[in-house]
Amino acid sequence: MVKLDRINLSNEGLTKFFSPIESQIMQVLWENEELTTSMITEKTDIPLSSVAGTLDRLVKAGYANRELDRSESKVRYIYSASDSMDNTANHITQKVLDSLVDTFGKVAIENFHTYNKKK
Repeated sequence: MVKLDRINLSNEGLTKFFSPIESQIMQVLWENEELTTSMITEKTDIPLSSVAGTLDRLVKAGYANRELDRSESKVRYIYSASDSMDNTANHITQKVLDSLVDTFGKVAIENFHTYNKKK
């Protein structure tokens, strides 16, 4: 889950901010509108129990939505991403930037100003 004290900048892609399982599940949710736990398991090869526990954490953190589906003979949950990948990236970026400014103040802001010149 995206917790500032757990960001690992040495990791690749989404695993800088999410665990490897969380990042796989979020990628699948962003690529598909609605999925069941078993559908996510099929798409990721992550065991069903791990998918279910991870989805619960993602729902509690606000990154995924869970709706009850009673349309078939059994009751099941349908999951979706709570926001687009771009909006989630904006939210995470804002959290990181706020933390940098809170910690380093003027120095962080000066670095933001010169960042584009370095690229």
